[in-house]
Amino acid sequence: MPSRPNSFVPSDEDLHRAFGAQSAADVVFFLRQCLERKAFDHALGLGAALRGEVAGDPAVRLALAVARFVGGDREDAIAAARALVLARPDDLNARSVLAEMLARSGDRNGSLDAITELVQRYPDYPGAHALLATLVMPGPPYREVLAHFHRTLAPKTYLEIGVETGGTLTLATGARVAIGVDPADFPLEHPLPPAARVVRETSDQFFGRSRNSVFGESTVDLAFIDGMHLFEFALRDFAHVEAWCAPNSTIVLHDCVPLFETAAARERRTRFWVGDTWKAVWALARHRPDLRIRTVLTPPSGLVVIRRLDPGSTTLLADFETIERELADLSYPFELGRFPDELQVVPNDGAGLAEALG
Repeated sequence: MPSRPNSFVPSDEDLHRAFGAQSAADVVFFLRQCLERKAFDHALGLGAALRGEVAGDPAVRLALAVARFVGGDREDAIAAARALVLARPDDLNARSVLAEMLARSGDRNGSLDAITELVQRYPDYPGAHALLATLVMPGPPYREVLAHFHRTLAPKTYLEIGVETGGTLTLATGARVAIGVDPADFPLEHPLPPAARVVRETSDQFFGRSRNSVFGESTVDLAFIDGMHLFEFALRDFAHVEAWCAPNSTIVLHDCVPLFETAAARERRTRFWVGDTWKAVWALARHRPDLRIRTVLTPPSGLVVIRRLDPGSTTLLADFETIERELADLSYPFELGRFPDELQVVPNDGAGLAEALG
C-alpha cells in the first residue's frame, strides 16, 4: 500500500515498545488520532506491530479496516468490515462503517441494505439518516435546491416560516423584502441579506396583521414553510401564506418525505424527526386539487413545490376541523424508495427542478 508523500512510519519495534502494553481502548484512540490527521499509513503500521488480544479486538480491527479503505485498499477493507458484521450482528459501528464504505465504492444497493438495517436497529446512529437520504434521494441537498429556486424565480418578496439559525433566509439575496418568522430566539449563525429581517412571533400572531403592513402593496412571490413539525401547523401556515400570494407565486414545504416510520411519527422519538407534516400534502392533494404539487426528492426530507395558487380560496380554513379529524389517525404508507402518489415526486436534477417550477 502506498504511503503519503514525505511519510515516515516508525519501525515495528518502536511501535510495539510504545503500544505493546496499552489497552485496546488506548490503541483505538490513537488509531482515530491517526485517521483524523490523515495518517492512514501510521495507523496501518501500528496494526502490523500489534500482537495478541489487542490485535484481535473488534474495535481495533474496525479502525484498521477504515485505515485500509482510506489508503486505497478498498476491497480488503470492505471484506474486513463485512466479516465483523457477520461475526457480530449487533455491532452498530461495523454496520455503519460497512454502509459508508459500500456507498463510497459505488455499491448503492449494498450500502442501502446495510444502512437500512442500521436505522431499523438504532435510527439515531450519527450520520445514518444523512447517508440513507443521499442513497434514496441523490442529488444536491435542499438548501442548494432552494438556492436554485431563488435564482430561477428571482423573488422580490420572500416569506419564511421557521428560521432557526438563518441558513435558508440568507438565500434571499435578491429580494426587496425578505421576512422570516420564528418565535424561538435562536442566535443567527448566518449573515442575513440587507433586505431581510426576522419577526419573533408565532406564525398565527404574524398573520394577525395585514399583508400591507409587511409587504406594502406587493404580494409574496416565494414562501418557504419550515415551522412546527405537526401537520395542522403546516397546513394552517399554507392557507395563510397563500392568501398573501398571487396566483403565479410559489410556496415550498419542507420535511414532507420521511424515510423511516419513526421519523414520520407525530410524537418525537428520534433526533432526526420530520413529524407528520407529510399529512399537509395529503390534505392539499385531497381538498385542493386545483393546486399544482410537485415534490423534489432532495435530502434529507424533500421539498414540496406548490404552484397555481388561489389567494381567494377559503376551503382549507373553512374545513379545517374536518380535515384535522380526517387525517389525525392516518399512517404514512411507508415503503423505502417508493413514494405515495399524493407527493407527485420528481427527480433531484435539472429536469426535475424545471418540472417542479413548471
